Amino acid sequence: MNEIFRLGEDVANMVAAGEVVERPFNVVKELVENSADAGADRISIVVENGGVGMVRVSDNGHGILPDDLPVAVQRFATSKIKTADDVYNVRTFGFRGEALAAISSVSDFSIRSCRKGQNGAEIRIKNGGKAVILPAPEVEGTTVEVRSLFSNVPARLKFFKSFSAEEREIGKFVRAFSIINPHIAVELEINGKKYFTATAGMDMTARAVQVFKEKEIVYGENQYEEMSIRLVTSLPTVQRYRKDMIIVGVNGRVVKDPSITQAVVTAYHSVIPDGRFPAAAVSLFIDPEKVDVNVHPAKTTVKLMESRDIFSFVHHSIKNTLDDAGHNENDQMTGSDKFTPASYSSEPTGQYDHNFASVSYDIVREMEVAEYTHGNEASIVNVSDTEEKEGMLRVVGQLFNTVIVCEKGNEALFIDQHVAHERVLYERFVRDMSLNVSSIILYEPVLINVSEEEIAVSEDSKEVFEQFGYEIESFGGESLKVSRVPTDVLKRDIEAQVKGILADLIEHRKDTGVDYRALVMSCKSAVKAGERLEMHEMRKLVSDLFSTDNPYTCPHGRPIVFKQPEDFFLRKFGR
Repeated sequence: MNEIFRLGEDVANMVAAGEVVERPFNVVKELVENSADAGADRISIVVENGGVGMVRVSDNGHGILPDDLPVAVQRFATSKIKTADDVYNVRTFGFRGEALAAISSVSDFSIRSCRKGQNGAEIRIKNGGKAVILPAPEVEGTTVEVRSLFSNVPARLKFFKSFSAEEREIGKFVRAFSIINPHIAVELEINGKKYFTATAGMDMTARAVQVFKEKEIVYGENQYEEMSIRLVTSLPTVQRYRKDMIIVGVNGRVVKDPSITQAVVTAYHSVIPDGRFPAAAVSLFIDPEKVDVNVHPAKTTVKLMESRDIFSFVHHSIKNTLDDAGHNENDQMTGSDKFTPASYSSEPTGQYDHNFASVSYDIVREMEVAEYTHGNEASIVNVSDTEEKEGMLRVVGQLFNTVIVCEKGNEALFIDQHVAHERVLYERFVRDMSLNVSSIILYEPVLINVSEEEIAVSEDSKEVFEQFGYEIESFGGESLKVSRVPTDVLKRDIEAQVKGILADLIEHRKDTGVDYRALVMSCKSAVKAGERLEMHEMRKLVSDLFSTDNPYTCPHGRPIVFKQPEDFFLRKFGR
């Protein structure tokens, strides 16, 4: 009796679909890359209901021969490789031959295609069933339509986010693809509305300005041996709060590569503050024999040989581009007048010095996070009956405009004013859903250009914004209007403050067990380290802190208070 069986073709395809097609975004990515491989210079994408309802990708590529259509939807069928040696010399977007078979096994699927001088044909398959071949109009190119995705595996739908989240992910990919492949005109329509259009004739710089919504963008080229790079990157006056606007392409394919992303970030190390990031797109062209594109079924990542050389190449290409735009990293930034955005140029900005490739890079050191721990575990306060009462707890003063020093009995308490206030605001909001935040209506509202994702999170968090003193609403297109802000924000850059909050809200949406919106808003609204407090403000803050349910740990889990006994200090003086 056998216990091991060979899976049937239908089951194998559904298993492959789970790897290749995790979500509608993967369907769009696979089909768009197939269109690019077919030589298309115009691609149209239509999405309905997050891609679960329908995805349609049309192109003007060279099309598929009628006799090849039935083979194209079979597993491991591809026109891109023929021998084992070809696997290590792939010059296309993909070659695995699983995508169409996988997609057709979990959807109502059709391909309509025609090659110039040939008859048009269409093939239809529903949930991996029997293929039906039909005649089609003789219109050069290919249209693939995917409807009712995962209708035969509804359990998969339970793991999806909202339709809007899927649509934003698709939009993000299409925008990134359009920058990395500026020779291809791209159009995306979602639920009957034009979502994004990149017309023919736009160069990489124009695409970047459109996608990043920033004008201070410079273009650069470089090459070293068999590597070349085309890049667009923002001037240091542009500072983002997240890395999501750093786009990486390898041989035309949009990929995720932390090392290349970090190479871009470190190129700005001396010109923008820590925790801020540029907007950039890096398109690398590398000898295919030095790229393993087969490391991930969904083709979202690649493995690069000589990764240290590539890191250094990208790093110095970015720095050289900034220097060519008029930036000297030894200068102190005083304003945007130091820079003049460079226009697109097909001429290289300079040859890469191969000596740079030997520069050592310690990624652990670059990404190191210093963590404070006190040597004596007992120094972390862990009592529950402390209250600010006359003669029991006395506020002594403030250290470094950051730490509040208190005295209680024979102990000294040191309180981080920022995380203490964060705990107070967080508990007050979660407990009462109300705050008394002093705010002011702006005489002239502030308009902020944002992404669709930022608009969505602002709408999801609208009531929390209001509780913390903000009035923010969508203002058509991709803008937000800020009409009211807390009074203390008037002294700051309002746009930077709001965009920082939105970035943190997006970052913390995965947090469980806490109200991430209250968490972010409490942190952003709390008094800052380095902010001088008056004695009455410190007393009020300490009093509020010890009225909370947990005065010793901030909502992020960091300690708020630690203590030292009297004899600790006396011993320092030899007493």
